[in-house]
Amino acid sequence: MIATCTVRGWISEDIPELREIFAASFGDPPEVIDAFHRTFLSGPECCAVAAVPDAEKPSGKAVAAGYLLPGPVLSFPDREDIPTDYLYALGCLPDYRRRGFGSAVYGALLAYGEKTASPVCVLPASEALVRTYGRVCPIHPLGGSRVAELDGPRAAGAAPLAAVQLSREEYALRREECLAPYPHAVYPDAFYRLMDEYGNLFLSFPGALAAVVPLENRCVVSELLCTGADPARVIAGIAGLCPAERYEVRTPVFFPGPGEVRPFVYCHDPAGALSVPASFWYAFGLE
Repeated sequence: MIATCTVRGWISEDIPELREIFAASFGDPPEVIDAFHRTFLSGPECCAVAAVPDAEKPSGKAVAAGYLLPGPVLSFPDREDIPTDYLYALGCLPDYRRRGFGSAVYGALLAYGEKTASPVCVLPASEALVRTYGRVCPIHPLGGSRVAELDGPRAAGAAPLAAVQLSREEYALRREECLAPYPHAVYPDAFYRLMDEYGNLFLSFPGALAAVVPLENRCVVSELLCTGADPARVIAGIAGLCPAERYEVRTPVFFPGPGEVRPFVYCHDPAGALSVPASFWYAFGLE
């Protein structure tokens, strides 16, 4: 049962609590949270909050929040593009969890998307969240991603190819040239700008492109596009540049790469008319 709360659009007085919710839910440092808010905290319907009564705040204390971002465009080689929204960073303060606040915010954000009949994409962090979100409103996988989880020695086991670091603008340009014949998500510059601030790397190899998220003892290759290179050699090049104990590598199903195909991003389609091939490639979730 949902405890007493008001679900509303964010206001400027909520910003300290938005920072607190973001940090408590995702563990990000203040500079990362501020970078996100600088990039995306704008119009009234970009963020919904669940607020509980508070004697010191007439508008209530925000205890859960989520964001609806102007999202990627779904691009197809044989039909019109489809703009989408992206539901991101749904979180709740620890003392207020399991009371229905997060689900209430999730429903409000989907309703914002329904006003424009835009499909809303979401990246659930676990299978449990897929089920939870599905109980609020039906969602379905948006294509798939080939995923491999490799330890350090296995990732570095081939003869490495040399990497060249690209600017986000150059990566986006070359990425679209590479993916134009395939169904894929085209990302706005704001996504790339935030990825840059998050410390993502945009890399070029002979015959390949890669977007890489270096983390402590772990490295996520969120996009590996091997058009003319051996994926093992590209992964070894990434491992040489970004040493880690574990690697997660994601590739489109239409390009070579290791691993098995899994759902990655899910979609809520208020119009009920969205149809995408199983090979659709959606790479970036602003992790």
